[in-house]
Amino acid sequence: MQYIRSAQFKITRCCCCAIMAAVIGGILLAIIAAIIATSMIQPKMTTTNTTTTTKTTATTSTSSSTTSTSTTTSTSTTSTSSSTSTSTSSSTSSSSTSTSTSTSTTAATFSSCNSLRWNQTGQIVAGTTSGSSANQLKNPSCLYIDNNNTLYICDHDNNRIQKWIQGATTGMTVAGDSTGTQGSTSTLLKTPIDLTFDQNGFMYVVDYGNNRVQRFAPGSTTGTTVAGTTASTNALTDLKQPTAIDIDNNSNLYILDMGNTRLVEWAQNATSGTLLISSSTLNNDYDILLAPNSSNQIYISDQGAHALYLWTFGVSTPSMTLQTVNDSHNTLNNQMGMVLDPYGNLYVADRDNDRVVVYCTNSTVGIVVAEDNNSVPSLKKPVALAFDSDLNLYLLSTNNGQVVKLPRI
Repeated sequence: MQYIRSAQFKITRCCCCAIMAAVIGGILLAIIAAIIATSMIQPKMTTTNTTTTTKTTATTSTSSSTTSTSTTTSTSTTSTSSSTSTSTSSSTSSSSTSTSTSTSTTAATFSSCNSLRWNQTGQIVAGTTSGSSANQLKNPSCLYIDNNNTLYICDHDNNRIQKWIQGATTGMTVAGDSTGTQGSTSTLLKTPIDLTFDQNGFMYVVDYGNNRVQRFAPGSTTGTTVAGTTASTNALTDLKQPTAIDIDNNSNLYILDMGNTRLVEWAQNATSGTLLISSSTLNNDYDILLAPNSSNQIYISDQGAHALYLWTFGVSTPSMTLQTVNDSHNTLNNQMGMVLDPYGNLYVADRDNDRVVVYCTNSTVGIVVAEDNNSVPSLKKPVALAFDSDLNLYLLSTNNGQVVKLPRI
């Protein structure tokens, strides 16, 4: 019986061993199969593709540049696909970051005068060719724009003042004879050269050939002499070849009496002027502008000296001279009319350089903001400037008797 139990125990143990061996063998086979499968899949598990692009754009208005970098990474497997995109943009300038600046190549730009810019492709808004018809001008000499954006032009050689409403194709004569007849009566003019308006809408015309200033009430074509006579002496009751006029808030007139090399002030209803400046320097001057924020200073455009002066009343020499320009043509050349913008920056028609130059407030170096590049319409020989209510810039050209508008951009 003991032998039988021993034999049975051995048989049972052998069976258990066989079962365990079978289980272990199955596990090993599964592990080996997994390893083989893994080694076959591994080379195809990931594919990585990276592309980097960098673009740099330089601007024309500042010295800064804009750099944009874009990086894209994509990852895929046999069973899944993922995509990751990263974009970085940076810009460096003197005042800010993450800023992109671009400027049209047809625009003049500058940073020190409130960044005002004008399109260099102009639009003709008055005049066609030189002549005496209602749609023509002949050697025009001054330009004024009122609060309604209506243009007033000294049509010098036609002895008249032309009013040009925005969008009109012809002008209307508001002073002088429409056919160009000259004379010294109250309804005629002789080579008018400058004009201005007071706050009540009265127009004041410098009647150069008659050595006087004529005042015209709104809607009237009959003038009243308010300064000078038809004589041309050096008495303070007279004017001699006056060339420019400006007016203050009290309707006092400031007249450049070029033939007498002086600046005089005429109060309303005065019978003689008050001497403000007397200098032999003022023998070939074209325009004047009262200096803003000052009661005793004036800008004078000295065409003969190719310079602008800031002059204090009662002083024998200028307080400041403006002549230098930041350009290859680094000085003014027979500059003529001037205008101020609302910020106090001074613009001048640099006639023989065929351009417009601005002197920013508190600066003595000019910047070119518009110039002729054989464009159409022509900007050649500008003699007068004006702004409308939107700060569009207008140039009066003697080259072909036209007013050209440069839209603000």
